[in-house]
Amino acid sequence: MRILWISAKNFKCYSEVQIPKQGIFPEGLLFVEGENSTGKSSLFDAIFYALFYDPTTTKELGNKEDLIKRGQSETDVEVAFELDNKCYLIKREHGKKKPVLASLMEIDRDKALVGLSTNQKLLSEGVPDVEKKITSLLNINKEKILNTLVVRQGSVQALAEAKGAELRDIVYELFQLDYYRDKAIEVVKKRKSVLEEEKEKKRIVRETEDIQKELEEITESIEVTKRNVKAIEKAIDELENTLQKLPELKDLKDIDGLSNQVLSIENIILSKIRSIEQLSKKYDLTLPISDKEVESKIGEFDKKIVSLNKSQEQIRESINSLREERINLELELETFSNRRKSLESASLEENKDPTCEVCEQEINEAKLKELLELSRQNIPILTKGISKKSDEIKEKEEEIKKIEQENKETIQNKNQVENIKEDLTELNGIEKSKKDLEKSILDALKGFKAKSTEELAKNYNLSSFEELYDQVNQTSQNKISKEQDKKNKIVSIKEKHERNSQLKKQIKENKAKEEEIEKINYQIALIQSVQKYVEGFIAEDLISNKMLANIQRSTSAYIFLFTRGRYSELYLEPTRQKTLVMSIKDEESGFVKSQNLLSGGDKAAIGLGLRIGISDLLKRIRPLKTSPYQPPKMDVLVLDEPLGSLDEERRDKVIEGLIAEKKFSQIFLITHTNIRRRFRAPLITIQSTKTGSVANYYPSTTEIEEESEG
Repeated sequence: MRILWISAKNFKCYSEVQIPKQGIFPEGLLFVEGENSTGKSSLFDAIFYALFYDPTTTKELGNKEDLIKRGQSETDVEVAFELDNKCYLIKREHGKKKPVLASLMEIDRDKALVGLSTNQKLLSEGVPDVEKKITSLLNINKEKILNTLVVRQGSVQALAEAKGAELRDIVYELFQLDYYRDKAIEVVKKRKSVLEEEKEKKRIVRETEDIQKELEEITESIEVTKRNVKAIEKAIDELENTLQKLPELKDLKDIDGLSNQVLSIENIILSKIRSIEQLSKKYDLTLPISDKEVESKIGEFDKKIVSLNKSQEQIRESINSLREERINLELELETFSNRRKSLESASLEENKDPTCEVCEQEINEAKLKELLELSRQNIPILTKGISKKSDEIKEKEEEIKKIEQENKETIQNKNQVENIKEDLTELNGIEKSKKDLEKSILDALKGFKAKSTEELAKNYNLSSFEELYDQVNQTSQNKISKEQDKKNKIVSIKEKHERNSQLKKQIKENKAKEEEIEKINYQIALIQSVQKYVEGFIAEDLISNKMLANIQRSTSAYIFLFTRGRYSELYLEPTRQKTLVMSIKDEESGFVKSQNLLSGGDKAAIGLGLRIGISDLLKRIRPLKTSPYQPPKMDVLVLDEPLGSLDEERRDKVIEGLIAEKKFSQIFLITHTNIRRRFRAPLITIQSTKTGSVANYYPSTTEIEEESEG
């Protein structure tokens, strides 16, 4: 992979940057020079932002707002890169109130290699899809890029000076051994969890001993119930024998029913006779009552009813006559009353002669007085006459009420006499029914060679038919009850057998579960052993037997180069306390020096060689032999201020080594040390201005020298 160019707007300290402004970055070593806090690291943060930034998962670059230049509301970055003879352009942007947007495009290679981005073909869009596509293209994720290809400021010194557990932790972090260990343990724990769930599903709800105890109790109960059934069957046989010696209950019910009907009819006959006797006394009829006598009595009542109706009609006519007379008197009273009022009012008017209300002629005062006196005399007489007529009407109405009541009583008496006739007819029919029932009873008793129910009871040594009936009925009920009891117990035995089958099945299932639980417990024990082994394997076997040997081989060549051949081999040895001890072979003295005997410059050079060697190793190493190997294609190395503690001679050796390094397609060396006059390599300069940082690119350091001289 090769970075071709970077373009950014309002990113961190940059207002706008396009680098290179023309052309592309070459392969090999590139210097990035500038004073402290001018924006050297921010330029490469822009590359990482474009490739991988996601505010929900990326913590290294900080919050969205921190990436936007102060005073601005949004930022966007474009990075072009070459990979496998194809060129790509990735764009990413966001605002303070806008989400992160990302897109990845393939661009024309010929144009891209001269600094142009034409003929864009969209490959992916959206933060998740772009990250997935970039990871697929580079065969490396953003976390590993940070741990391998970006060597940040201070990490070289920290690695060179780390001791014991701290050194071990750094190696763990760089190689993500905690990640692999945690992943392996996670797999083991998941398997253990699955086994625990399976074990819980196989959990025995009820203990076998408890089930066995219930099984024994039910088995014993079945035997007891069977004995009870035999006793019940014996009792049923005895009751059946008793019933065979007695009359059928059905026959006794028929006889009892007929007898009850005879008793009921006898009560009806008695009631009818009493009613007839009472009526005969009331109406003076002679027993036995004949139809002729009844008809004669009815005729008497008819004559009386006719006479009462005639009297009632005569009184009504008299009432009507009295009402007419009262009406005439009321009219006459009204006439005199009105005349008196008229005359009295006329006499009160002055200077006007009154007039007669009949002839409307004027009358004198004497005549007026005469007429007034006549009216005053007649009004009381008429009032008294009206009251008298009203009293006479009331008396006549009372007479009608008495006649109506007498007529009603006469009709009731007539109906009762007529009912005597009906009762006599009905009584004859009832007596005939009684005889028929008595004949039916005798016919039924003939089958038992008895002439009465009493004789039937005596044939069975009992005092009454009721006693015989109760004995047969009770015996039958006892037999039915015993048969139902037998049926219930047989059903109970069947249910208990079914319960026994269920219990035996549970015992069998418990046994199977116990065997399965035993197997699961064995697997859980194995899993727990595996977990301990995995922890020990990651911590000891990988570190002690594999990683450390690989680190030593990968870094020794860099250390030899960066120390001008003085130090040749690096040793990292684990201790029983699970720490690491660093030492190195000194070719000048011929012995191995411990980390404590190294000077500051030695530590810096060795630390840089160790860090670059680890970066190279992490690109190609597999955690396990069986791990699939997919070489990452992100082979750009960014070294952020690694030369600060080196003297000039060691810095020269380091740079010479980096220039000669071919395992990385590009190496960006960030430094504030002026090295442009000693090495003719491409250079990026960063300067801080009032409007923001400014970046310039020089393909050769001679160009910047000529520019400064001019």
